Amino acid sequence: MPTSSWERGRTKIEKVMTHYWKNYYEANADKFADSLMKQVDRTINGAEEEQSEIDLTVESLRQVLNLDSTDQVADLCCGNGLLTRAVACGVATMIGVDFSEKLIACANRFNAASNVRYVVGDVSKLDGSFFSSVTKVFMESSVQHLESDELSRLLRTLGSTPNIEAVFIGGVPDADRLSVYYDDDRKMAFYRQREAEGRPHIGTWWSQPQLQKVVEDSGLRVRFLPQDARLTSAYYRYDCLIERPSR
Repeated sequence: MPTSSWERGRTKIEKVMTHYWKNYYEANADKFADSLMKQVDRTINGAEEEQSEIDLTVESLRQVLNLDSTDQVADLCCGNGLLTRAVACGVATMIGVDFSEKLIACANRFNAASNVRYVVGDVSKLDGSFFSSVTKVFMESSVQHLESDELSRLLRTLGSTPNIEAVFIGGVPDADRLSVYYDDDRKMAFYRQREAEGRPHIGTWWSQPQLQKVVEDSGLRVRFLPQDARLTSAYYRYDCLIERPSR
């Protein structure tokens, strides 16, 4: 069947944004070679987050996914492995995937572990065989870098892989709280200018109904969760747990 002009347009947008974000993080890897946190935008007003932010994030996803020593886990959009290695301490195996060769090189250099493997790849294009031994999946503070069609493609792959029990998507920028984050005219003008230039500041802001539709269209179900109130990002981001529908 011939590809429609709408589909070609969506594919072009996906490629443009993937290229944009890949270049962004490749540049970060070089610019912040001395800061693993800054490389992956774990910052607050340009300064590195406190370690407590990382600890709370890891604690939250561990609890929500109910991780234990038997789990084989995939960290999608793993960056330089900052979270990957921390989560790996309590599971059987971990695989981290990211499209930035430079960040994966940093992961292998600074966040290696005996039960961790890092792979360069576009998470929206992974096939079921990649997840053949994975039991649980997480994606932290990175879903904003996927277009709706890309996320749908990923979720359909995960949904068709029976051994995957649950998927945690953390740190979703809430479209309904956009004006809470960009909370004055100057900040909102900055946001709109970056969007108009095709250089988003954060990426896709997902309302819960919008994300729910993508999840349910993929044959899965979602439960939305507030972030731990101690996290600095809790005022404009939320978490979610994605599972198979009950039978």
